[in-house]
Amino acid sequence: MNAEDEQREEVEVLQSIYPDELVVISDSHYKIRIKLDTPSTRVHTLALDVRYPATYPEVIPDLDVELAEDIEEEYDEDDEDDDDDYDNYQIDDDDEDEDTKRVKEALNMSETIEFTKKDLEILYEKIIEEANNQIGIPMVFALASQLKDDAEQLFKDNLDSKQAEYDRELLERERIEQQKFNGTPVTKESFAAWRDKFRKEMNYEEKQRQKFRAMHQGKLTGREIFEKGLAHEEEVDDLAEGVKKVAV
Repeated sequence: MNAEDEQREEVEVLQSIYPDELVVISDSHYKIRIKLDTPSTRVHTLALDVRYPATYPEVIPDLDVELAEDIEEEYDEDDEDDDDDYDNYQIDDDDEDEDTKRVKEALNMSETIEFTKKDLEILYEKIIEEANNQIGIPMVFALASQLKDDAEQLFKDNLDSKQAEYDRELLERERIEQQKFNGTPVTKESFAAWRDKFRKEMNYEEKQRQKFRAMHQGKLTGREIFEKGLAHEEEVDDLAEGVKKVAV
């Protein structure tokens, strides 16, 4: 069997396997639409673009991995309803606070996953590697099957990664919130720094000067000052009031 006959026969077999998914563009060019099974309620579909060189299968075909176009036509009625719900979820975000958005994102995490250009490049490299292992035999069905498996695994990996990132952010937010209740531990150094700052804010030094001037004009002796505790009374009151303001 020559290369052309092998190519024609492979296309016929593929048409029987993918009666609705295979789109023939020419005798040597076609696309296979591959619907993925994912946790998402949305339909994720890739397209494997295949072009036969004249000597295929003795060489690998020209391949490309694309996001399928016009995937809406593949939706059944339930899928369309689910996708409408997703659209509403997206639109309503503007009217919700950040906490509500985070909760919705956690509950609908799989709905936020999209295949990126980098993802498509990763999938392409994998099927090219497999194609080189299949040289000499018709290989497109094997490549399409691998693409489906690899894409579904990549979707799961991306979902797991996003979930892990969300969990880390949640733990960090909880840690920050907990610190508000725990306060800052008071050490000798932190108290001294707070006291200096407090004295400046309360104009402590000036008050002390005024106080001692008043004492001098009243002709209090050093013993009287000591016994009356005037030298420390206001400082103690000021510090006591300030300590109440320290978050513990």
